[in-house]
Amino acid sequence: MRNLKRVAVAIAVVAVAMLSGCIATTNAASAPPPAATPPLDPELREQLEAALDEGFEASGMPGVVVGLWVPGQAEWVAARGVSDLDGNVPMDRANQSKIGSITKTVVGTVALQVMGDGEAGLTLDDTIDEWYPDFPLAGEITVRMLMNMSSGIGPPGQAQLDRICADPHSTITPDEMIAIGAATPREAYAPGEGNTYSGYNTFLLGRILEHTTGTDLGALIDERLMVPLEMTRSRFAPDAVLAEPFNHGYSEFCPLMPQPTDTTDWTNHEGWAAGAMLSTIDDLHTWGLALGDGYGLTPEMLAARIDDRAPGTTDAGYGYGLGVSVHVDPATGCLLDLNHSGAEPGYGAHVQYFEGSGAVFALIGNGDGGTGEEFFKVVKEVLTVLPTSVAATSSDACLE
Repeated sequence: MRNLKRVAVAIAVVAVAMLSGCIATTNAASAPPPAATPPLDPELREQLEAALDEGFEASGMPGVVVGLWVPGQAEWVAARGVSDLDGNVPMDRANQSKIGSITKTVVGTVALQVMGDGEAGLTLDDTIDEWYPDFPLAGEITVRMLMNMSSGIGPPGQAQLDRICADPHSTITPDEMIAIGAATPREAYAPGEGNTYSGYNTFLLGRILEHTTGTDLGALIDERLMVPLEMTRSRFAPDAVLAEPFNHGYSEFCPLMPQPTDTTDWTNHEGWAAGAMLSTIDDLHTWGLALGDGYGLTPEMLAARIDDRAPGTTDAGYGYGLGVSVHVDPATGCLLDLNHSGAEPGYGAHVQYFEGSGAVFALIGNGDGGTGEEFFKVVKEVLTVLPTSVAATSSDACLE
């Protein structure tokens, strides 16, 4: 049954278990065959296909690929449209794509790992004046506030899009971006007393990680996440160079350019720690599981990730935690899901982990429609058909 109230709120808000195997000493001939994975409910599969058709048509994107993975059931991965308008090449699950702000969940997880192991001496309560003393209110802004978007640093807004349209192949540096963030008007509230989604927070966090660990952010991401999780088709890529096979991106953001414009070779230095990851639908599945499990996090950091939400959590339980969007049941405080979306010129992506079922939903699209939100039309339609056994709308399980 469709739960439109849940979806309306969800759209308004913008670990993989490493199991060691043992070789059995029993004679292979006498071992029972492995049990077949039960299929996804045929009725649900039919509803998902129909929802995908409806959402894709409404989105106007050239192509989209989605996946739903429910533990103990066969996967559902489906694609519509094309990855390359010129060649009329169908979308494929193997294709690499730009995933935008989902990068924030990756950088946030690395930051929590670094703080959890203690070797770098970084803590959530450190103020950023140690590294950026000239940043406005640096002595009052903490690492925690950077991670839950409560610092009051203003958002990049239209000015960033204008810069990208003027120079799609920009090589702007992280510190140059941070300087722009420092000059951007602050929000009206004091640090820690509000909630504004701004990528400048994650730029600061990324550079602080580099300063405290002495390691390049891309190397940190590879060492701590991509390599151990075997996410071989994912890369932190400010250069935005995609590896074959890949999706071409198509943007309508820049009014003086052809509509749409192929953005495949546009760089992503403007995104850096806030949006420079590349990935595939299958790697997003892996990342969704890792995100849900809190891969590599200490119990303290695992709890802080959820509990240290920015002020202003909605009545429906949505708020920004430490590096990830968090949805809790307002009545019980129980975690319902973790999620994040991403949009870069020509691309959109989404990943969502459902706490109660352990299911993961992911999406990759290759058009922005001039709003950056067109892929949400697909997300919305798919979420409406998910049963509560997969995507719970309330829970008291964590109180038991």
